[in-house]
Amino acid sequence: MNIKLSQYLGVVTLLLLVFSLSAQNSPSIFMNNKDAEPGETVEFDVFVRGYTEIISTAFVINWDSLMLRYVGVNNIALGLSVDDNFNTSSVTGGKLTYLYFDNSLAGNSLQDDQVLFTLRLEAIGSVGTVTNVDFSGLMEVVDTSETALTVDFVGSVVNIGVVSAAEVARTAFTAAVSPNPFSGDAQVLLELPQGGPVTWTLSQTNGQQIGTGSVDLAPGKQTLALNNTLFKQSGSYILKLQLGDTVLTRRLICVDR
Repeated sequence: MNIKLSQYLGVVTLLLLVFSLSAQNSPSIFMNNKDAEPGETVEFDVFVRGYTEIISTAFVINWDSLMLRYVGVNNIALGLSVDDNFNTSSVTGGKLTYLYFDNSLAGNSLQDDQVLFTLRLEAIGSVGTVTNVDFSGLMEVVDTSETALTVDFVGSVVNIGVVSAAEVARTAFTAAVSPNPFSGDAQVLLELPQGGPVTWTLSQTNGQQIGTGSVDLAPGKQTLALNNTLFKQSGSYILKLQLGDTVLTRRLICVDR
């Protein structure tokens, strides 16, 4: 059977469009950053986006058991249960496994920013400590085409101990990354109440340090640029900044690497 060039080009165009739409709808599973007082139970909502016609999902959530203590899981979507879809045998060591599989293979969908489940942890670290709640393990999401999708998993940075309003007013040392997510160099916008050396440490979310430095800055609004060669791959990074006794922690998200 002969196919006209125009028909062939039409099929190719359609396939490219389908692939493009698929790429744009790549799922993400993420948690927001949290502030907590020692002894407070913190709820970590596990949100989804682009979660369409999914037949299976598997991942592990890790935390530092010296900083956070497992309380429980609730708000479980898709009619799942703790007994059937979670492995809680290692929660005392800071590890919770989630596994969902649709035996019908029909797939299930959730709306963007809907909660897959809520993890409840008690903050047991001391005031001023910073810790992470992150994804690890297989980290797999499969849709009805039986394709393992490329998924962006983003964990949470937890600051234990809330600085008083008086202390914030006294120091007024602030930091923001703009834009974030970013490609190229990371632009960290600083505001300093007084001049002095600002030291910084950049780490992966698993705690591995990948860069450090110090720069002497004048009071006022300043910009600290982190060269894109520090970011070897797309994903989340943790930046710690220190001016005098004040320490700030910010999450950076690098894309297009």
